Amino acid sequence: MRIFKICILSVVLLSSMSQAQGQTFRSAIVAGLNASQINGDLIAGFNKLGIQAGLRVSTDLKEKIEASVELLYSQRGSRASGKFASPFSIRINYVEMPLIIGFKDWLKDDYHKIRFEAGLSYGRLIHAEQEDATGTIDIDYYNQNDISWLAGATFFSSERLAFSARFTQSLNYLSKENLPTGFSKLRGFFLSFRALYFL
Repeated sequence: MRIFKICILSVVLLSSMSQAQGQTFRSAIVAGLNASQINGDLIAGFNKLGIQAGLRVSTDLKEKIEASVELLYSQRGSRASGKFASPFSIRINYVEMPLIIGFKDWLKDDYHKIRFEAGLSYGRLIHAEQEDATGTIDIDYYNQNDISWLAGATFFSSERLAFSARFTQSLNYLSKENLPTGFSKLRGFFLSFRALYFL
């Protein structure tokens, strides 16, 4: 319930800013992929692919400054890859809510074609599991809450259709103190490649 209360509060805040400046909301459907890894799990490379999908609401704060909030389902984790790698993967699923400030540039055909974006994101853990040669087990040593920073860019091919690339890194550790042998403190980060359709 807490994540939905935060989301509602953020939407109300954006609405107040928008009404104060006579602006309106723009909503979008978001769908794409995460390529993720976890620092500290002895695996290198952005080898774990997962879905990122949800909704985005945006409003203009100034002519070239935009505020946005997203509510996303986000699959993260890590995976060993390569011909000689032992089977191993970590799957972590979150409900994620990024709060974003964007700078708009390249005005053409009455809309800006590029957004440079940065912000913070709150993630609430839904489920975590680990798979290796012995099978799949649920993970109970991960924190329920994840706070991350993010930066990226969005390109508009038309007024309604856009494509974005984003880097996100956790500010807090993913794990609690009790870790499997060989693991150090775990910190997640991932790349996101998304398509956005504005309604």
